[in-house]
Amino acid sequence: MSSDEGKRLAAYSKAVRDSTIKRLKLVESGEENWRINTSSMSIADIAKHLIDSDKYLFTKLNIRKLIPIVEMSRKGNIRNRNEYTSLINELEKLGKDKNKLFQTLNDAQLKEEVIDKRFKGKVTVWWIIVRGNLDHEAHHRGEIGVYLSKLHYKK
Repeated sequence: MSSDEGKRLAAYSKAVRDSTIKRLKLVESGEENWRINTSSMSIADIAKHLIDSDKYLFTKLNIRKLIPIVEMSRKGNIRNRNEYTSLINELEKLGKDKNKLFQTLNDAQLKEEVIDKRFKGKVTVWWIIVRGNLDHEAHHRGEIGVYLSKLHYKK
């Protein structure tokens, strides 16, 4: 049986993803590969990174000993707007998948302990979800917001 906390996580996850998608859709054609400096991820790289982070979360919840992803997603420039739109569509789909998963989690599952090197030891599944995924996305959503402000967009 799902918990109220699982339902709250699902609602928060949806709000975070909807806000991320809104910002990504503001990016004009031709600016998808823009980055604030040469050592930063581009807008498209951030979208790819969030996709990788969601896939990592799904795997981590099934394989508890999975080691963390630590490198930046820098998979090269996207070639056209269709590739960028595909990234956004994949983020939307993964967001829906995450939402469904979170709604099924009960309190016992959320309290299960997991070893995670990112957090230097044992943490709960709840912590992996909130700190390792949702807070992580909120950080990158802010990064996209900064990029948009540098590109002179209004949010």
